[in-house]
Amino acid sequence: MSKSELLREILGPLLEDYRYWFERSRRFLQEETLEFISPEEQQSLLEEVLAAQAELQVAKALYQASDQEVGIDPGLMAKWHRLLMECAELGRQFRQIHPSPDL
Repeated sequence: MSKSELLREILGPLLEDYRYWFERSRRFLQEETLEFISPEEQQSLLEEVLAAQAELQVAKALYQASDQEVGIDPGLMAKWHRLLMECAELGRQFRQIHPSPDL
């Protein structure tokens, strides 16, 4: 498998995963009140997610415009990963306080 084939095989689905989880995080932060952090912290985190969504759109557009031949800065992807892990932890804490009867 060539490097460009490997890049397409891994990066395309990974970008879609980021898109999905950023959207879930955005909705969560906009729709829920998190009693365990300040409203300012929640708003700041929401702004980080919105900025990351914009970065992802640009990165995905460049990736597609290059015919899927260029990668994405690993540092940027690490930043996105840390942000999503922070949002996942808040979601876990929220579910502990507000268990869903549907789960």
